Amino acid sequence: MKLKGITTATLTLALTASMIGCSSKAENSESGAAGTGSKQTTLTIMSAVQTEKPGGDIEKQIAEAYMKEHPNVKIEFMGVSMNDMYKKISVLAAANQMPDVFTNTPEFMYNVYQMNATEDLSKLLGVDYLKEFYPNVIEESSIDGKLQFIPWTSTPQALIYRGDLFEKEGLKAPETWDDFLAAAQKLTKDTNGDGKPDQWGFAMIGTRNTSGGTRFLPVLRSFGAEEVRKDANGKWVTDLDTAKAKDALQFYTDLNNKYGVVPPGVTETGFPEAASMLASGKAAMLISGPNALGTIISQNPDMKGKLYSAPIPMKEKHSATFGLLGYSISATSKNKEVAADYLKYLLNNENALKFTEATGPLPTKAQLASSPSLSAPDKAGFVKALQYAYHAPTISTYSQFYDIVAESYQVLLASNSKVTADEAMKKAAARANELIAKEGK
Repeated sequence: MKLKGITTATLTLALTASMIGCSSKAENSESGAAGTGSKQTTLTIMSAVQTEKPGGDIEKQIAEAYMKEHPNVKIEFMGVSMNDMYKKISVLAAANQMPDVFTNTPEFMYNVYQMNATEDLSKLLGVDYLKEFYPNVIEESSIDGKLQFIPWTSTPQALIYRGDLFEKEGLKAPETWDDFLAAAQKLTKDTNGDGKPDQWGFAMIGTRNTSGGTRFLPVLRSFGAEEVRKDANGKWVTDLDTAKAKDALQFYTDLNNKYGVVPPGVTETGFPEAASMLASGKAAMLISGPNALGTIISQNPDMKGKLYSAPIPMKEKHSATFGLLGYSISATSKNKEVAADYLKYLLNNENALKFTEATGPLPTKAQLASSPSLSAPDKAGFVKALQYAYHAPTISTYSQFYDIVAESYQVLLASNSKVTADEAMKKAAARANELIAKEGK
């Protein structure tokens, strides 16, 4: 299989060093040899977390602590948002300008693997070390037994809701989409008496990008349809042109178009805007990963203790993504051993819990599941959602399916749209089948 359309243009990396000394204490990395000699080593790390608050700050603090313990190692970050990450990796790999370490996910790892851009971390990190992680998480991060990236965090999609508002209205966590709609309608109201709604039930992410697509796919699957799957004969097929897929799209867009439980401007509402809506009290529910908890509370500390979570409601079944995010080491890196040592340090128990408690994403080491912070109301729904997580399809063009479904809901959400759910899904299925037809060529 070949990845199509990669540009070979040369890019100059603009790397920002995070070199401020820090006295924060963390566990020693498993390999104490890194950075203890006289040779100066510079690690370049392309990080999606650096574009987020407070995650980027916490990651820098951990890197600063590592550099303090390893004075001959210099860590330089390049912040790239997840919406731009896949394209950036493809361009840099084609130009042979990859950083030492870069953000990777199950949805994109096959593309990078085909470009021979990743080092097998199974060998670098060691079999015994990898036993500390959930086995299915390691499986989700591997291709043919070769670990493509070390899974740093898990952000399963779940429903974040204002527990205090639900309790005030006598509502329970929605189990079905009918429950969800009833709660959203009850929580959409005029709170200041001016005759117009100023609080809405659901902060829908309606942008046409990865952020929007990743939130709609579990909804689609909860209706019993899959964007792409293998049939009984092992061939890729799509359910996007089925009645269940059309029902999912119709219900999702009706939340805005028919029921009015979504704040105005939905097609321009991305993750930052939706999180701000919960932080400001403008909305009561949001589909997102646990990273949203940290984002919301960082904007409004008064929300601490008011945010609860539950699995995404169901039509036929609950559904969630693993939402894994981690780091790969470039196959062309000249600092692989040092990079592996730093990644072990980043994921040691103390740093993993520190990052989770500050930002929300769940740790991926099995022994940390019993941590008290993961049983609190804000995290408990995400932990429960993991049992409904599905493995990302291994089709090499999978990342393009986010845009396929995002185009479908965007065209229906447009204020002057006359397109039907049936028409939108027929177009989506046609795009999906084009990608399926190219697979293996």
